[in-house]
Amino acid sequence: MEAIEMHCLKWLLPLLILAPGLVVADVEVCENPEIDFGGANGTPQQVTSIVSITDSFIIQDLQVVVDISHPFIGDLTVDLDSPGGTSLRLHDSDGGDTENILVTYSDDGIPNGSVPYSGGCYMQPSTGSLALFDGEQVAGSWTLSVFDGFPSNNDGTLESWCLRGFEAPTTVTDPCAAPPIPEPKTPIVDRVVLVLVDGMRYTEGLGHPTRQYVPNMDALAQQGVIIEPFLNDGNTVTIAGIPAIMNGSWAGSTPFFDPDCQQDSIFSNTPYVQEYIRRQLGFSAQDCVYVLGPYCPWRGSFHPSYGPDYWPQWISTGGGDDANWMETQNLLQTTKPRFLTLYLPDVDHAGHDGNWTEYLAAIEHADEIIGELWTWIQSDPDYADNTVMLITNDHGRHTDDFVGHGNGCIGCRQIQCLAIGPGIRSGLISTMERTIPDIAPTLARLLGAEAQFSSGEIMTEILEPEMFLRGDANMDGVLDLSDVVTNLGVLFQGMPNTCHAALDNNDDNSLDVADPIHLLTYLFQAGQVPSMPYPNCGIDPTGATLSCVSHLRCD
Repeated sequence: MEAIEMHCLKWLLPLLILAPGLVVADVEVCENPEIDFGGANGTPQQVTSIVSITDSFIIQDLQVVVDISHPFIGDLTVDLDSPGGTSLRLHDSDGGDTENILVTYSDDGIPNGSVPYSGGCYMQPSTGSLALFDGEQVAGSWTLSVFDGFPSNNDGTLESWCLRGFEAPTTVTDPCAAPPIPEPKTPIVDRVVLVLVDGMRYTEGLGHPTRQYVPNMDALAQQGVIIEPFLNDGNTVTIAGIPAIMNGSWAGSTPFFDPDCQQDSIFSNTPYVQEYIRRQLGFSAQDCVYVLGPYCPWRGSFHPSYGPDYWPQWISTGGGDDANWMETQNLLQTTKPRFLTLYLPDVDHAGHDGNWTEYLAAIEHADEIIGELWTWIQSDPDYADNTVMLITNDHGRHTDDFVGHGNGCIGCRQIQCLAIGPGIRSGLISTMERTIPDIAPTLARLLGAEAQFSSGEIMTEILEPEMFLRGDANMDGVLDLSDVVTNLGVLFQGMPNTCHAALDNNDDNSLDVADPIHLLTYLFQAGQVPSMPYPNCGIDPTGATLSCVSHLRCD
C-alpha cells in the first residue's frame, strides 16, 4: 500500500503545482471575537484580538479583512501589529459620522475613504502601506487593536477580522466587484411556509414532557423533524431574532425612516432569504409574502446585488394571530404564494402581560392555527405534496420568569425548530445543535436558491438523502483526472463543492488526501472500484455522514 501511495503522490504533486487555482500560496486565519467596546455601559475603550498562524513563509503580500459595528467610525482607530513588532494603522479616525467598517485592507485597493467604509470593498490603509510587512515571517501571533476615542458616546463591536498572507504578490482587479449571483439549483420542493411564533418558551412547547399545550405540533413532529437543541445564539429579543431568521446571520439591522410607513423602522444589513429567492429564481413579490400584525415592517436589505427590488410583499393586518391567520387563508386561496411567512405575535404579548393563564392560552391558540394551516396545505392541490412547513420562534423567555426575555439564560436561548413536508426526514429528532442563522440557507436550498451572504449552514441532516455519484467530484457524470483536480481543490484551496459525499472516494466518511489517491489508483492502476453509489447515481446504502446538498448530474 505504501508503494501505491508514493506512486500516486507523484501524480498529486504536479497537479498541485500546475492545475489552475490550486497553487497553495497563501494562508487565511480569521477570528470572530464579537467584543463590545465603548459606550455608557463601561466596556473598554480599547479592545484587541489575536490570530495565531502556524504556517511558515516570507510575506510578499498581505490583506486584512475588518468587520466593526459602530455608529460613528470617525471615533475609531484600528492598528495591526505583526509578530515581529511592526505596526500599521489601518483606520485613522476616518469616516466621520458614518456607520460600520467592512473593509478588506489591501495595497491594491481603492484610495481610503473613496467609497463607503461599510461596502465590503478592497481599500488602501489610512496611513502607510501593507508592504511594510513584506519580507517578514508570517508565522506567529498577529494583533488587531481597536481604540474608541470617545468611549462614552457610542457602543461598538469588533465582530470579526481575517489576516491573509501571500507568498507571492497579488493583484486585485476589481476592488468593489460584487460576487456573481449563484445559478438556480434543482429545487427540493415548490413551496415553503415559515411560521414564526413570537416568544414561546421551549418548556411550554415541544420541550414540555407531555407537549400538552401543543398537540398539533406534537402530531406534526411525528411526521417530520425536530431539532434539539435549537438555539438563538445571538440577542434574545424580537428586533434581533426575526431579522436573523430572515437573513441567516447576526449582521444586525440599521435604523431608518421608512417613507412607506412614515415612521422609524429598521433595514437588514444583509439580504433577506426572500431577496435571494426572488433574484435567483425569478419569483415575484406576490410569490414571497410576509403576513404580520400592526407593525411597520422591518425591511430587507439595500444590498447592491439584491435590495428593495427583491423584497417580499409585506402585509400588515393591523391585528394579532387571528387577523394574520385570516389574511393567510385568503392568500392561500387567491394568490397562492410560493414562500409564505406567517407571524404570530400573541404569545409574546401575553407573556409580557404577565398572565400565566393567558400566556398558555395563546400558545394553545397558535398551535391550533398551525394545525389548521397544515391541514389546509394538505387539502389544496397546489400545495399538497410539494410544500415544506417550518415552525420556529425568535426567542424564548427567562427560565425563572416567563414575563421577560433578553439575556443568555437557557430559557431565552432554546427555541423550537420543527420541519415537515416532502424532502424532510420523517419522525426524526435531530440532535445536531443548530442555531437561528441556519434557517435562511435551509429554506433557500429547499426552493433551489442559495443564501449567498448568510453565515448559517444548510441543515442537511434534516433533509432526505440526496442522490450522488461517488468519485464524480466535478459532477460531469464521468470519473477522470479532472475529478482528482477538483478533489484537491476542495481539500487544499477551499474550493466550494455542494456534494462532499461524492468526494469520499474510499467511503470512509471523511475527506483527506487518501480520497484523490484512491481515485488515481482506480483510474490508472486498476485499483478498487468506488463503492456504491457507482457507476450510477444513487443514495449511499451505508448512510453517508458527509453532506450532499446537490449533485448536478444526479438532480
